[in-house]
Amino acid sequence: MFYGDKAKFSGALTFNSGLKDQRVSIPTGEDSVDQSNRVNQMMLLSLQYSPFSYWFANVTFRMPVREVNKYSPDFRYSFGYDDWHPNTFSLVYGNYGDNRFFPTSDNRRTYPEQGSWTFAYKFTLPKAVEKHLLLQKGDAMTCQVGTTWVPRFYSLEANDRLKNKHVLLGGCGYSFVQHYFIRFTAFYYPDSSQQQPWDADYTYSFGYSAYKPGTFSIQYNNYSGTRYPWHKDSNANFREGTISLIYYIPF
Repeated sequence: MFYGDKAKFSGALTFNSGLKDQRVSIPTGEDSVDQSNRVNQMMLLSLQYSPFSYWFANVTFRMPVREVNKYSPDFRYSFGYDDWHPNTFSLVYGNYGDNRFFPTSDNRRTYPEQGSWTFAYKFTLPKAVEKHLLLQKGDAMTCQVGTTWVPRFYSLEANDRLKNKHVLLGGCGYSFVQHYFIRFTAFYYPDSSQQQPWDADYTYSFGYSAYKPGTFSIQYNNYSGTRYPWHKDSNANFREGTISLIYYIPF
């Protein structure tokens, strides 16, 4: 599956910055951590291999802008099948946890069982509905519904690793004249006790992207633990989000 002379490589270099001071922890040794209040800023290098069709494998290396040492960089990875066209299915595994090149004492480099499997379906709205939502000719809207399964997850209440977390998701993305975009995704937890303080009710992003090698993108993303206003722990703080400046590397 991952072999052939039609393999395609792509990459992106990103500067990512928070919008306010927050508690940041950076490992400085096997048993030591530096903690301070600061604006969290990171440099990211993302590399992706797409052997054919819409199969892919992606790894992203992350390094803090300040206080760099061999323990501070981490990485995230994903793979699967993801066709961006409407009326298609996707199946993606993603591990966005604390994966370390040099793990601290008693920790592994990565925990594959704590990654998530997401099965989703992309679609367009009926023309009779879409015509009332699109603002101008050339705009487009694509929606998605799906489900995520996490084999093992950390529960704050239990202070332990529990099994089989399930999440339902649905959302839409709107593109203005192909390059400007806004996206919104909502989540539902069938077992509400599985939702942790950092698990969002919804996420959103907007920005500009040309999606071509050699071009830049600027985006705002809010994937923090946002809550609906009617929840007792409601939170929709705009400054919890991050600003990203992305350069798509021309291989």
